Amino acid sequence: MNSSNPARRMRHLAAAFLLCGALVPAASGFAKAQETTAAAMDPSEVIVTVNGIEITNADVHMAIGELAEVLRQVPPQQHGEYIVSFLTDITLVSQEAEKEGFTDNEDFKRQLAFLRNKALVQAKLTAVGEAAATDEAIEARYKEAIKDFDSKEEVRARHILVKTEEEAKSIKAEIDGGKSFEDLAKEHSTDGSSQNGGDLGYFTKDMMVAPFGETAFSMEVGQVSDPVKTQFGWHLIKLEDKRMSSPPQLEEVRAEVVRNLIQTARRDYITGLREAANIIRKGDEPAEGQKPAE
Repeated sequence: MNSSNPARRMRHLAAAFLLCGALVPAASGFAKAQETTAAAMDPSEVIVTVNGIEITNADVHMAIGELAEVLRQVPPQQHGEYIVSFLTDITLVSQEAEKEGFTDNEDFKRQLAFLRNKALVQAKLTAVGEAAATDEAIEARYKEAIKDFDSKEEVRARHILVKTEEEAKSIKAEIDGGKSFEDLAKEHSTDGSSQNGGDLGYFTKDMMVAPFGETAFSMEVGQVSDPVKTQFGWHLIKLEDKRMSSPPQLEEVRAEVVRNLIQTARRDYITGLREAANIIRKGDEPAEGQKPAE
């Protein structure tokens, strides 16, 4: 695609304008990577001047989020030129619209007020979230979440699943003869875990169907079971390890804890504003003690 082609660029410009109404674009890996690159630049550096209006790296940074989906269709080496062309066209068109008095249009004023409020909401809620997600708050929320953790016995096991008892017994004989359980699982097991040598990872007894779970939890580490029948077929089980379960480490769930803190802080902030506000919907009578809306 040639971003210098005016017709093509204007088609993409029109498509991009459909994205411009979104206050917070989807945080795709692509957009994040592009924004990281822009953020590393001097935000005040002027990229191009259009009829006296300076377009800076800061403008490019904002445009990246808006254009994320459109830029997927543009070769990476053309992204810079495409974004600058997009911002140039926006500046030119907006200058003409202002000359023609569009800023006095009531629909435009309403849209501008709406977009201004959205931007203020984003800025304020971002600040609320950042203030809530301190290291101390993260640690406290994590400790609160794990304080009632119920430790249970869990085991790690491998298995081989086949259709018939005869096949299971034949494979068991090969294992008893010294063949590798893992290799035989890869060769014979019909379960999806076969590619990992039958490894099922760690699990608690109640996570498995009764015959399988009861057998696995009655075995010693290193032991291979006789064939076990379940609704899925015939299993051979090899017990790899036993342990008591423990809660995840903070770093494993840090992102989730931070997300929870931010969501809670924003929700509580908005709830507090609602409770303190005088809100009267059309058709509602003012609540006792409230003044009628002016």
